[in-house]
Amino acid sequence: MRVNLSAFAESKVCMPDELPEPNRDLPSRRGLRATLRHAGEEISFRVPRRTHVPAAAPEPVVPRAPRTKRQKFAAAAALTSVCGLALVAAVPIAAQTDVTEAAAAQQELFSEFSAADMPDSFTDVEGIASEEITAASYTFNPKVLVNYPFASPVMLTDPFGYRTAPVEQFHDAQDFAASAGTPIQAIADGVVLEAGQTTDGCGFGLKLEHEIDGQTVTSRYCHMIDNSHTIQVGDTLKMGDPAGEVGSTGMSFGAHLHLALRVNDEPVDPMPFLAKYNTTPRDIPDRIPTSVKASSSDKS
Repeated sequence: MRVNLSAFAESKVCMPDELPEPNRDLPSRRGLRATLRHAGEEISFRVPRRTHVPAAAPEPVVPRAPRTKRQKFAAAAALTSVCGLALVAAVPIAAQTDVTEAAAAQQELFSEFSAADMPDSFTDVEGIASEEITAASYTFNPKVLVNYPFASPVMLTDPFGYRTAPVEQFHDAQDFAASAGTPIQAIADGVVLEAGQTTDGCGFGLKLEHEIDGQTVTSRYCHMIDNSHTIQVGDTLKMGDPAGEVGSTGMSFGAHLHLALRVNDEPVDPMPFLAKYNTTPRDIPDRIPTSVKASSSDKS
């Protein structure tokens, strides 16, 4: 028995991109199969289906072209330049470390004492004890025991005491930030113990020994300009006489005067000492130093 499928011919064929409205008058697939089974015959038919199409085909992988000799040479040159810059940047750091270590060793030699040599209290040294606070007077006064090392006010920098820069240790002097070439004068009458170049970081300097108020006092002037004086060991200087000119020789990071004082071979703070004895009258006849005489004669 054959089934008349002419009714199917009147319907539209389902296409992938067009789906017709279902026809309720046509038999369903299940009903058609049941009808055929009751009739004792079987028939097969094929329903169109939508074909799967990939969205996009993968692009083929293009192999990388080998580098030319010029490209290889350029890459090697760039790598060499980078390594050279890194080496150049590292050399100053290493050199600075070596300079710092050498400077620290030289500064330790430059300092005349260690912190262990300091007295328990600065007031134990009679030479720096001052009963009253007085304003510093840089004007030369021949009627006092001590004068300041300059004829006019000078800015103070590193004081007497412990410091951490430029080298970490005890600073046994007072630094005066005078400009290069500024004349320096002897603070009191004295005999020359040291003159000229030194080997301990003081540079071109001068050291005098004084008798002040019954005490043995030494004053040391460091970092002066080379050959800024022609003083010899054993010479005698009077208070206010030229002692040299401010410079930056020896262990120095700029023009300044490093003035170190010792009273009875003990280090003292120069500023209280100068403040005290700059107001203490002299017991000997007044005198005018050679530097003051020269300036007076020029004016006349």
